[in-house]
Amino acid sequence: MTNATLHIHTRPLHESDKPAIVAIGRRVFREEDEIPLLHKALQHCVPHLSLVAVDKNKTVLGFTLVCKKITKEYYQFLRSIPSSYELAFLGISPCSQGRGLGSRLLKETLHAIFQASHHFTCWLVVDDGNTAATRLYEKLGFRHWAETQHTPYPGQIMGLSHRRYRENTVTPR
Repeated sequence: MTNATLHIHTRPLHESDKPAIVAIGRRVFREEDEIPLLHKALQHCVPHLSLVAVDKNKTVLGFTLVCKKITKEYYQFLRSIPSSYELAFLGISPCSQGRGLGSRLLKETLHAIFQASHHFTCWLVVDDGNTAATRLYEKLGFRHWAETQHTPYPGQIMGLSHRRYRENTVTPR
């Protein structure tokens, strides 16, 4: 963890964080397909499982959005998974990227999900071209399940079951 990330605090999502999340989203996600899903995820996310990272000035630097309700139907089998959580979004402000903040938020989010359900399954979608994110997810135990179909941007559906989850990878808050 770099010296800059030592002064960053993570906490559950507050309603008042949503405008800052949309602002970050508009800088890091595609307007045509991801921003509408971001708005949907903000409506359906589980606030105590969705986290934000803030600096000492309380500026939102990054976030995760976790949903119990699926934001986009990719495959029917996703609806049949018990204790299923969608990691709908992981977003880091461009000025805070490359400092381990995404890894920290993901680890703490997985820990929060584990605390809610010891028999969870977490899944997500990642663009094929986003190799840094794919490596991060694989490092934390996510595995490739399927390719996205009928989407303009090729991607992978990745999943992590409670059996593969390594709780000891979580950094303290």
